[in-house]
Amino acid sequence: MPHPIVCMAGIVARNLTVGHDKGCMHKAIITALALALLFGCIQPQAARNASTPEPVTQNTEPVYYPQPSTANLTFDRNASDVMNTDTKIAEPPHFDFTNMTAEDGKPIVRYFYSRYCSACKALRPEIDRLEAQYIGVEWREYDIVDQNGTQAYRAFANQYNLSQKQRLVPAVLVNGTIITDRFNINGSLEGVLKGLSAP
Repeated sequence: MPHPIVCMAGIVARNLTVGHDKGCMHKAIITALALALLFGCIQPQAARNASTPEPVTQNTEPVYYPQPSTANLTFDRNASDVMNTDTKIAEPPHFDFTNMTAEDGKPIVRYFYSRYCSACKALRPEIDRLEAQYIGVEWREYDIVDQNGTQAYRAFANQYNLSQKQRLVPAVLVNGTIITDRFNINGSLEGVLKGLSAP
C-alpha cells in the first residue's frame, strides 16, 4: 500500500490539473514528487520489502598462523668469509683496432651491427656470402646490443675519433678503412677484399 503522503501528493496533483493544460499538469506532478521527496516518503521497493538485518558481531579471538620451522636450517658459511678479499672482478676486455692482421697473418674484417637494425638485417646475406667466399680473411663480428659488442664499438669509435654523427651501424673496419651504410658496404667491401686476398 502506498504511503499516505504519496497518496496526498497524487490527489493534490490531480486536483491541480483538472481543467488545465498539460504544462500545468507536469508542474503539478513535479511539485507533488518534490513534496514526497522532501518528506522522505518515497522508498525503493527493495527497501520497503527488506527485513531488518542482523547485527554483525566481530570475532574477538586472536588468529594464530603456523610459523615456519627453523630447526632444519643450516648455514655453511662462517664470519671469516665475509671479509674475503680473494674475489676477482673481471676486467673489461681490451680491444685494439689498430692491428689490421691476425696472428696468422690474415687480414681482419671487423663488422659492427645490431640485431634490431633493419639495414643490418638486409645486409646479413651479403656479409654471409662474402665470409664464405673470402676464406683468407678473418671475420670478427660485434653485435652492439651485447655487452661485449657495446664495449668493442666504444673502443673502436674512441680509437678512430668518431663523432656522434659518425657512430653508425652497420659499419665495417677493414685495412684501416671504415665503411658505413649498407649500400656503401654492398658496393665497396668486396672490392677491398679482392685487394687483400684471393678467394
